[in-house]
Amino acid sequence: MTEPVRIPIPELKKKLETGGDFLLIDLREAREIAEDGAIPGAVHIPMGDLDARMGDIPKDVELIFY
Repeated sequence: MTEPVRIPIPELKKKLETGGDFLLIDLREAREIAEDGAIPGAVHIPMGDLDARMGDIPKDVELIFY
């Protein structure tokens, strides 16, 4: 397992524009998404559910959490 790395917003934007083999996971609560919107294509897994949902997350792609 590799160490987590922070990526700057412009780098995330570039990844979203060019596509690629990664999975974007939104860890915010549902009310936060309702208030602020979501990035299209992101998978919503609230932070409190993350441990229980780890089996749903693929291991063969880059994971980006926000």
